[in-house]
Amino acid sequence: MILTCPECTTRFNLADDAIGSNGRTVRCSQCSTTWFVASEPDTLNLDDAEKNKELRHKIINEPVPDIKTKPSIETYNDDKADKKNVFHSLESINDDGLANIGAHAAIRETADRKKARKHLLGVSMIWVVTLVILAFFALSAFLFRAKIVEIFPGTAPLYKAIGLEANASGLEIYDIETRYGNNEGVQVLYVNGKVKNFDVKTRDVELIKLSFKNASGEVLTSWVVEPSQAMLKPGQAIKFSSQYPNPPVDAKTLAPSFVTEMDMSADTTPKLSQ
Repeated sequence: MILTCPECTTRFNLADDAIGSNGRTVRCSQCSTTWFVASEPDTLNLDDAEKNKELRHKIINEPVPDIKTKPSIETYNDDKADKKNVFHSLESINDDGLANIGAHAAIRETADRKKARKHLLGVSMIWVVTLVILAFFALSAFLFRAKIVEIFPGTAPLYKAIGLEANASGLEIYDIETRYGNNEGVQVLYVNGKVKNFDVKTRDVELIKLSFKNASGEVLTSWVVEPSQAMLKPGQAIKFSSQYPNPPVDAKTLAPSFVTEMDMSADTTPKLSQ
């Protein structure tokens, strides 16, 4: 049986036996309009029709709450105690509602995951860019430390504090080895070492100055060694060696350094070749 709401013209599919022999008052779930649906004419008697007319008048005048539900039609018995949903049972409505809630929750969860991944990716990119910038500055400070010390001499102690040689010459003296020997009855100090160009460009090799110092750090005597090469390419290293007869008795340390020809012109220290 198909019923049509007289107010909003919504159509409902109703089971044939839902009306009964006495007819039934129904209400539209869309606009809350109520009307009476009679049974087949051959089964309806006059007494029942009169009774149903009074009941319909009573139901029409009764306030109807504003309840929004899915398209369905509700039926009532005469005592208003028997309520039946023709299209949807309470269980099916709850199942549909839970299914919709679950679908929306899944969509929200997926959106939240995408947002979280996007946020994590953004934070990761910030850290990656920051680390790349720091690595770039650290590498530049390492490779161009000769130029940095030349412009900012006060940075030399900072490099020394972290174990790096940094000076304006771009050269480094390292691996100094000393040993005592005897040459025709004379005690001789033999010195071996290396010079390296740590700069990014070719450098002129300066003279190597070796100085004896006492326990107080005072220079007792010095001498100069000429390197075997006049120029060194970036990263290139050379060896040097020298000797000093009868070193001072109170000498405690041997300090290497570089000295220029201009500095040597004012120095009377004897120069010993390699």
